[in-house]
Amino acid sequence: MSDHSPSKRILIVDDDPDFLEYTRIVLTSAGYLVDTATSAAEAMTLVHSSDPDLIIIDVMMSYSLEGIGLARELKCDPELVKIPLLVVTSIARNLDAIDFDEGTRRAIEGFFTKPVSPYELLTTIGGYLAEGGTNENHVTRP
Repeated sequence: MSDHSPSKRILIVDDDPDFLEYTRIVLTSAGYLVDTATSAAEAMTLVHSSDPDLIIIDVMMSYSLEGIGLARELKCDPELVKIPLLVVTSIARNLDAIDFDEGTRRAIEGFFTKPVSPYELLTTIGGYLAEGGTNENHVTRP
């Protein structure tokens, strides 16, 4: 999959070290630069220092729906609002099963259920990043 620039940076936010490592390996083997965070607070620090092109966020981390709070925070910041957000979770099979307000639901560009298929992940990410961050045509919601 060479449809992206090798300089594209992705931030993965999840408190599961196995998921972080697995996803980091998948993404780095495809040529992406990868940063990882285990909490929303750590993610916000990295977002400002590493300037990611895309962020993958787990819904539930140290507390219920911590990832959704992070998504809301990112989409309320005018400097960060354009970064595509992909949400992953093991608690629901589709985005509609999670109690999001409509603004948060619209802020999430893609949704994956764990375990995440490497092919589906790379294909979806490639679609977002191939357009330089515009993502209106690439909503992944099973």
